[in-house]
Amino acid sequence: MDITEEIAKMNLYKTFEPYIDPSVSMKDRMAGNIRLAEKAPEDARQALAKWKVMKLKQRLF
Repeated sequence: MDITEEIAKMNLYKTFEPYIDPSVSMKDRMAGNIRLAEKAPEDARQALAKWKVMKLKQRLF
């Protein structure tokens, strides 16, 4: 993964991070097991979906 993809992934994380369910531990966050709170807006949900795709791509390639 190049630096631009890392920056994009970090910006996506910043978009949905305030809406992460408080019951998710840091260990779960590091593993990519993230749930959003019910009040999360649609853009945060889309950012999480894109972030997960980038994380999976990083694991596969």
